[in-house]
Amino acid sequence: MNFILIGDSGEHDVDYYKDVAQQYPDRIMAIYLRSVNHDKKMARVKSIADSFTICPMLLVQESKEAVIHAREMGWII
Repeated sequence: MNFILIGDSGEHDVDYYKDVAQQYPDRIMAIYLRSVNHDKKMARVKSIADSFTICPMLLVQESKEAVIHAREMGWII
């Protein structure tokens, strides 16, 4: 079974999800992180997302962006 991980950039989601994807690279299809308004945290999360290569890790402003991406990838209808 494959998974799409959805969280936010405000707490520890990026760290947990990065670790899970590294442990199970064949099972994590994408990581979507909704952006929060905190410049210091966002800079850190963006840096991680930009260098992450195991699966797509996208920072989104609205959940709708994650839905659009998942549809384009053929993961949801």
